Amino acid sequence: MKNANVVSQLHVCRGNFTRQESSLLEGNYEKLSDFFASIDADMLTLEMSTPRAGSVDALFKNPQLKDKVALGVGVVNPRIDHIETADEIIGSVEQAMKYIDDPQRIWLNPDCGFATFQNRPMNPMQIVERKMEAMVEAQEKLRHKYC
Repeated sequence: MKNANVVSQLHVCRGNFTRQESSLLEGNYEKLSDFFASIDADMLTLEMSTPRAGSVDALFKNPQLKDKVALGVGVVNPRIDHIETADEIIGSVEQAMKYIDDPQRIWLNPDCGFATFQNRPMNPMQIVERKMEAMVEAQEKLRHKYC
């Protein structure tokens, strides 16, 4: 029996040990969509901010996922210096909203998180803070617009 106070998540990691995007795993989520539909997870927490992950469209080629899961959308890439803007993040979320009607079922996440290695982080704290600020700004704009 599921506990209403617990959200089970599945994260698919494509690698977070280097800033060299060309060294990390790539491929869209379509190949995993049947597996995602078969498991009993409440949320998929997926890297989506890197072109290596493919588009959100590929994930939802499996129509069973549309109503089954919440989606933790990776909207900032912790491995690069580029600070994603709130508008870029909103664009990523609005792509996911084409498939998930309820905005409460879409969560904003960094791809794979920022705390990779204590003595060898992917980005300095100043960049992490600016990326997180952009996520908060996007979240505020999205809630104002859709909730």
